[in-house]
Amino acid sequence: MRSALKIYRVFEWIKLIGIWISGISLFGMMMFIVVDVVLRNVLSDSINGGFEFVQNYFMPLAVFPALAYVYSSGVLPRMDLVLDKFSVPIKRILIFIMVLLEIFILGLIVQFTWEYAVSGLEREMSFPAAGSLYPLYPLFFLIPLSFALIIVENLFILFRNIIERKPSFLFKEK
Repeated sequence: MRSALKIYRVFEWIKLIGIWISGISLFGMMMFIVVDVVLRNVLSDSINGGFEFVQNYFMPLAVFPALAYVYSSGVLPRMDLVLDKFSVPIKRILIFIMVLLEIFILGLIVQFTWEYAVSGLEREMSFPAAGSLYPLYPLFFLIPLSFALIIVENLFILFRNIIERKPSFLFKEK
């Protein structure tokens, strides 16, 4: 279990990098919107294509890099209230089944979003803003990457539930 904890510490750094990317994107989006509002109210002008930049660049960068951290923090709803009613062996089996089911579904999401990202890369998908085309396809790769990180988190949870006696939906208890 110690070696798994060492590997998990590296994985926690990867998730922390995702949090920083999301935080910086959120701050950038906030500053972008503030500047746009000030320009509109003071100079009766606005940033051309501002809405499209926020929608296509800032929003995905604010959400997807942080997804693995949010998933691992335990704030997302789980079936904890129902599982607490069962005995430990049944709880262990149910958690094992649910985690395997999550890995399967997330694997499908990764596969299909990866195919879409590659398709977007091949077609060089872009969006129009302010009379120009801006590339959109690089951000498509954030989606399968974020769900792949959730699969890795689930594999750690699965490993923990195989090794430890107390079943849990978290790899590290808070």
